[in-house]
Amino acid sequence: MRNLTIILLFILSGAVLAQSASIETRADPTTITIGDIITYKVIISYDPGIEVAWPGAGAELGQFQITDYELGDPDTLDNGIIRREITYFISTYDTGDWTIPPTAIAYTAGTDTTYFLKAEPIVITVKSLLSDSDWAKIRAFAESDTQYAGMEKRIGAGQALQMAKNELLHDITDVKKIVRPARFWIGLGVVALILAALVYGFVFWRRHRGEGGGIFSMSAPQIPPHEAALAELAALLASQLIAKKEFKEYYARLSEILRDYIEHRIGVPALELSTWETMRNLEESGFPLESDQFELVREILERSDMVKFAKLIPPDDWHLEIVEMARNFVERTKPLEPAKEAAVTGDEESGDSDNGGAGPGVKEIVS
Repeated sequence: MRNLTIILLFILSGAVLAQSASIETRADPTTITIGDIITYKVIISYDPGIEVAWPGAGAELGQFQITDYELGDPDTLDNGIIRREITYFISTYDTGDWTIPPTAIAYTAGTDTTYFLKAEPIVITVKSLLSDSDWAKIRAFAESDTQYAGMEKRIGAGQALQMAKNELLHDITDVKKIVRPARFWIGLGVVALILAALVYGFVFWRRHRGEGGGIFSMSAPQIPPHEAALAELAALLASQLIAKKEFKEYYARLSEILRDYIEHRIGVPALELSTWETMRNLEESGFPLESDQFELVREILERSDMVKFAKLIPPDDWHLEIVEMARNFVERTKPLEPAKEAAVTGDEESGDSDNGGAGPGVKEIVS
């Protein structure tokens, strides 16, 4: 009887062990640009009687985000093996070589024991949307602007302030109350006051940058509109908005930079108005705009409106081109330097006496 029991247990365990399952994974494509969708398939082949725990949207795929997934219907092959696949649509917004980690899927074979299937990892190469030449243009554009360099200095000052704060603050190393010396609290109070003053000064400047400041004004020295516009255009180019395909935000910021410049340089309302109203105000302003400069503004604002409101996906060559158009407009309409202004005024007075001229006070916009 004992021998018979052993034989039955051996037969049953052999039947359980005879049941098997296998896994394979595929990814297509394996080289993408930022934001592209990868089709990642997990295929399980298993004997009847095996229960597979499909992970669904809860799968852990490392650096990659799951945008959608589909669990296919089981397919029974001629040899009785059941084949079923789950398809994940995944993406990432970080460049470099990233690995889809080994996929592990649990299954049971008619017992309380849980087994795991583990697939091989897959390496995915993620490239930037911008070419090396595009990045070279962005760096050259940013480095050519002195106001942008000033922004870097201010950022450096903030980092130095953070280093000072880190020097004063220390991690708790023991479970006990630490008595801080008086100089710690004095130093911390000084840092807090400096931070509060920086934040208040920045907010105050943002609110009153179009107003003149007196000798006792707490606002920072007023930055000329053309310098502020060029610095903001450089910062926009250096952002990751295009790389992340956040086109609406990119073109909205560009439109705001141009409208802000028009308000503070030309003196006509633009920020809260439609493109048609802005163009009408420019026509009626009397500011000496040439026809091609007028069309530059119209082209920039209309393109931005199409992306913001009509949900247009802009062509790749628009992104740098439209910023260069805005920079061109700012450079050609910024105030003349004193030496050039005096030379232009002298030429006009000479023109008035010799050729009749166009009258005093009319200045040519120098490209």
